[in-house]
Amino acid sequence: MATLPLAEWRDFYVTIGTASGAIVGASFIVATLASELKERTVGLRGFITPTAVHLGSVLVGSAILTAPTLTPLALAILLGAGGIGGGIYGIVVATRIWKLNLDLADRACYVVLPILAYAAIAAAALAERWAVAWTFDTLAVSLVVILIVGMRNAWDMATFMITRDRE
Repeated sequence: MATLPLAEWRDFYVTIGTASGAIVGASFIVATLASELKERTVGLRGFITPTAVHLGSVLVGSAILTAPTLTPLALAILLGAGGIGGGIYGIVVATRIWKLNLDLADRACYVVLPILAYAAIAAAALAERWAVAWTFDTLAVSLVVILIVGMRNAWDMATFMITRDRE
């Protein structure tokens, strides 16, 4: 069985996976706050759920990349499926929220950056099959982008919930 050069990345993926898991927990608090809203469908389907999905993707990606018996083929399949699935989900989210009056930062963080990061994960999965040197760097950057976007979006939702007018 071929081995992957993941040993030097283990602490990195454990760290971002842990951070992602903690922020997913905080996102559930935001979802609880959103339960008081009269019109919450767009908020849940367009903002809260995608943020939890993105943070969960970082957690799952980190778990995959720290698995001790992962083969190169399994890595390519799992990350390729995750990258393609995440990209498609990002497009679905875009169709839900693109028509809303969002500023550029919200459009970038809720739609554009996640789609680009998932596309990079899918590209890295392909690159891994040819043992390209930048594969693991691309995975690391992509997962960190998704983590940072998830943190930003969770903070954005929390501040919205705290500062909004009570109905």
